[in-house]
Amino acid sequence: MAVYKVGGRTVVRIDASAGGTLVNITSYVQTMSAFGRKYEALESTHFDDAAERVIPGLELAQEVTLSGQFDDAATTGPDAIFSTAVGTLLTFEYNPVGTAAGARKFTSEVFVMSYTPGGDVKGAVTYEAVLKQDGTMTVGTN
Repeated sequence: MAVYKVGGRTVVRIDASAGGTLVNITSYVQTMSAFGRKYEALESTHFDDAAERVIPGLELAQEVTLSGQFDDAATTGPDAIFSTAVGTLLTFEYNPVGTAAGARKFTSEVFVMSYTPGGDVKGAVTYEAVLKQDGTMTVGTN
């Protein structure tokens, strides 16, 4: 079993516009909630079973939250991408251990559910974007 130290290797990409080219936003992401595959458990217990039984149902739509330092760099900064994309369907790609050949990658269409810049007095200006999976997730390799 391989154990990876992912600091500095994770890559996060998203469309800059619907149907556009994936843009690497890794340098703008400081935290990201878990993102993977999850299925609904459907009960399939029969009268003669000694314990509850389940089968996998539909794939559940995952929600991922990205946050980091606010940046309004044209075309590549989180403000340029997310501020106009709320309610828009975009392609999202997550490479947890980098983009080398054979490295795992998760790809899904996502709706940008919210985008909120904020900050504290005497603190850095930050942002938070919430993305919601639409349809199935593709789990593959680079």
